[in-house]
Amino acid sequence: MEGDVTIVGLGGGALPVGFGSTAYEVSVASPYWGTRAELIEVLDLARTGAVDVHVETYGMDEAPEAYERLHEGRINGRAVILPNG
Repeated sequence: MEGDVTIVGLGGGALPVGFGSTAYEVSVASPYWGTRAELIEVLDLARTGAVDVHVETYGMDEAPEAYERLHEGRINGRAVILPNG
């Protein structure tokens, strides 16, 4: 194996993969998340304030609005649907 390409994030875009479009012996992966240890590390960073995360919260009755905004690309950061009550 000559190398690894890991696509990080959900921001869109494309990477052409196939014979002739990437270097020989290269592995390409697009994981949805990392390992348990990496998750713990990210949560620790968030607790210390090293990671700035913007969250928009919506009640259950506002879920359709949140999904509409997400579809339109108008969510800044993450959208979280909270149960009413």
